[in-house]
Amino acid sequence: MGVKVLHRPPDYAQRLGAGLAPVMKKAAMYLQSSANKKINAGIAPANAPLTQEVKQGSQTLRDRGELAQSIAPHSGDLWADASTNLAYARIQQEGGTITPKNAKALFIPAGAKTRTLMRSYGASTPGKLIKAMETDYGFFRAGRVFFAYKKGKGNNKGKEFALFIISHSVKIPARPFLYIDEKDEAYLMKLIQGGVMGALGGKK
Repeated sequence: MGVKVLHRPPDYAQRLGAGLAPVMKKAAMYLQSSANKKINAGIAPANAPLTQEVKQGSQTLRDRGELAQSIAPHSGDLWADASTNLAYARIQQEGGTITPKNAKALFIPAGAKTRTLMRSYGASTPGKLIKAMETDYGFFRAGRVFFAYKKGKGNNKGKEFALFIISHSVKIPARPFLYIDEKDEAYLMKLIQGGVMGALGGKK
């Protein structure tokens, strides 16, 4: 998915040939830069308090930098785009509701400690984390909260802590980052018009 600039002047397409290729490459790089600037500036609405706690930060669409890094420029003779093939990019762009595919419920990290444990155990999913922790930790559920505690007896028993919040669905608000705003449109129009005039001016 991505944003695209397409230029097909019917009367001049044959005369232009590949003359606009350098311009379209520049347009694609601009679209990539514009999308990253939008992400870095922050896109409303704000993250939920739980998300801010888990991420240890309030900036939307910014976590490990994966989304911004995935946006790549592409171009041809008469077109340019900046797009991403990241699996979760579409729901961030358009919003939607996440539901479990192969489980009865979603296990959502309950805090920054959960993410630290996932990194420590090299676990990529909640199920893998729980499995990896079984030797050292015990678990129990209270309502919608899944708790963990360090195994031990008496004073050696660790204090329980929330590991996951259990939910049947999570609503993700739309935070569009791939689009052409007025500033983008003005720049791209000027760029392409200049490219067309230059390409045509060189061919009698």
